[in-house]
Amino acid sequence: MPQLQQLVELQGHEDRVWCATWHPTKPILATCSGDKTVRIWQATNAQDPTQWQCTNILEGGHKRTIRSVAWSPDGRQLATGSFDATTGIWERDEEEGGDYECVATLEGHENETKSIAWSKSGALLATCSRDKSVWIWEVEEDNDFECLSVLQEHTQDVKMVVWHPNEELLASASYDDTIKIWKDDDDDWYCSDTLQGHESTVWGIDFSHSGEELVSASADQTLRIWKRFKPGNAMGIVTPRRGEPVWKCVGTVTGKHDRCIYSVSWSKAHGLIASAGADNTIRLFEAKEAGPDVAGKLTEEQQRSLNEPGVLLEVGCMLEVKNAHGTSDINSVAWYPNEEHGDWLASGGDDGSVRIWKLVRD
Repeated sequence: MPQLQQLVELQGHEDRVWCATWHPTKPILATCSGDKTVRIWQATNAQDPTQWQCTNILEGGHKRTIRSVAWSPDGRQLATGSFDATTGIWERDEEEGGDYECVATLEGHENETKSIAWSKSGALLATCSRDKSVWIWEVEEDNDFECLSVLQEHTQDVKMVVWHPNEELLASASYDDTIKIWKDDDDDWYCSDTLQGHESTVWGIDFSHSGEELVSASADQTLRIWKRFKPGNAMGIVTPRRGEPVWKCVGTVTGKHDRCIYSVSWSKAHGLIASAGADNTIRLFEAKEAGPDVAGKLTEEQQRSLNEPGVLLEVGCMLEVKNAHGTSDINSVAWYPNEEHGDWLASGGDDGSVRIWKLVRD
């Protein structure tokens, strides 16, 4: 049986850890907390993955909780989103002993910034807020950022934004129980699809390696997997908007988590899905093509009339780690982003600790 073994527990934050995110190419982890700081953790021994140290503490940039942290694709900048309604942009100053400096502060949201994300190219930054809006920023020279669009179609608090791994396409998750897909048409951003099906807040979302699927995690204690169907697809799924793909639910996980699911991460290295939340448990899932006894679960006539593909993916639970942060909620899980250490998973929780785990297969 595969196992998730804890490599190390990282202590230092003085309040709950909200988010953990890996550097795009190096064994470096950034975490943010209710203590208004970001900590940078680095592996100190290439031969011993249990040895880590905190190399930097980013502080003074925000007046309230830092809810989200994200590396730029080149790893040269960090963005931080805070309950003080601002987004900070940080750079490492090699001439000042490697300390990080806040080089820009983005303002505009009316209240708490909940999530931030860089596009694959690094040319765009997305932020979202309790003010129900998603902002798209263009990254310019000399640490200038121009707001290209303010997207206001969600009817409640927007919890998370994530970019497609290969395209300038954005997904957002909300307290209004929906996920929205945003696209650009000559700098005019618009909602190309709204994914409905969850019965409560959608807290977390992540794309698969190809970007053709999206996983979502919700307060309704379920995970859902959505698939993109393009015009003229083989299943005959109708795409109502001319030339626009539609996203349909093709798999659901129920009965595994028994409380709110706060975070989900879809590995770009091996394809496993990690989830965690208020039941203090980390679970790993594997999505496979549905067998003939499960596939569809709709007649051909139903598929046509309802315009639904039915079940296309079976999602099985591989393993679980109960009490992964003791009795505390787990707010964040994140797979290492490439194959070098693709079996590493980071987690952060209400206990203020950060843990790094390794997937060990038999």
